[in-house]
Amino acid sequence: MVVDAIIFDVDGTLALFPIDWDFVVAAIRKEFCTANSFLGFVNKCFGTDSFWRIHKILTEIELKSIEKLIVFDNSPKIVSSLCKSHSIGFVTMQSRDACFQALKKLGVDWCTKAVVTREDARNRFEQIAKAVKILGVKPQKALFIGDKILDVFAAYVNGLKAILVARNVKSFKISDTDDVEEDLEVLEIPIAHSLSEAVEVASRLGWVVKPGFDKGF
Repeated sequence: MVVDAIIFDVDGTLALFPIDWDFVVAAIRKEFCTANSFLGFVNKCFGTDSFWRIHKILTEIELKSIEKLIVFDNSPKIVSSLCKSHSIGFVTMQSRDACFQALKKLGVDWCTKAVVTREDARNRFEQIAKAVKILGVKPQKALFIGDKILDVFAAYVNGLKAILVARNVKSFKISDTDDVEEDLEVLEIPIAHSLSEAVEVASRLGWVVKPGFDKGF
């Protein structure tokens, strides 16, 4: 079944914001509302004074990092091609200003139907739900592509199809009894190692229209 919409994570999936996350986490740990990680902080402290202080600091860092944005897998061409047949949305834990600047640099801002950032929701579960609502599609008619396990679990919980883009994998084996690759297979979530491979997988499964994919992604 071809989906009506495709939602992408931005940082780590389409491109990489070169940010010193150790600095960000150190700043977070000085706040009254503390957490052990950036994502943990956003989820726990969303909307608090601490959240907005870190948000302001990080937005400045993100905007500066766009000058050195690392583009993955010819993502501008891939997204632009998919935009011809599908509504396109983006979710990110970056700020709204940084996200729009990144999409503009990638040249895909013109086909953006929905953007949900850290100002809008505390975690990826809420972000995907909001993006689907904005796009006006049924969850089962949407595909999510992201680079984190949390991304695809969040998509699955929301009822979307999902593909994990896992670059530079060290190991899916967590312990003698826990294997992420096995868990994802049970949920019927494919694993790809690049964005272009993810689109090829989605095409084989009949989830996306494939205009021009044979011309060199």
